Amino acid sequence: MAIAEKTLPSPRLSQVLVAKTFTLLSADADKRTVIQQLAEALVKTKRVTSEQSLVVLDEAMKREQVGSTGIGHGIAIPHCRSSLVKDILCSYGHCEAGLDFDSLDGEPVHSVFLLVTPPDLKAQHLQLMKNFASQIRKEHFCEFLRQVSSGQSLLDLLIEFENR
Repeated sequence: MAIAEKTLPSPRLSQVLVAKTFTLLSADADKRTVIQQLAEALVKTKRVTSEQSLVVLDEAMKREQVGSTGIGHGIAIPHCRSSLVKDILCSYGHCEAGLDFDSLDGEPVHSVFLLVTPPDLKAQHLQLMKNFASQIRKEHFCEFLRQVSSGQSLLDLLIEFENR
């Protein structure tokens, strides 16, 4: 039996971002380590348990095997669906020097957004990704994104560009 899709408005990234998950990432970290750190940041903010973060890590790594979520422009969006969460959650990691995430454009990744979505919010997840892709194309967004230094500055940037 298929899970019924919730009919909710599409959230904005600023609405699902858990700003307190802002994590500084090491340039020598591999994908698994990065995703693990971002899943653990959700534990620290009490959005998931330690056991649940391991499931998120495993599911996000399975998704990475399908194809890299390094979408280009210095951004990666590893993601997974999990019934462990009731709402879409996003944690964020920043690496000033850039790290290898097998990005589609071959460039280093500076910003990593880990998205965890409940299975019944698939349509909202897809719309969220589409909306974020339009942000990336806006002039100066990626440049400003590389300069964020805190969860609050990231949240402010997202809100500013979402309202343009």
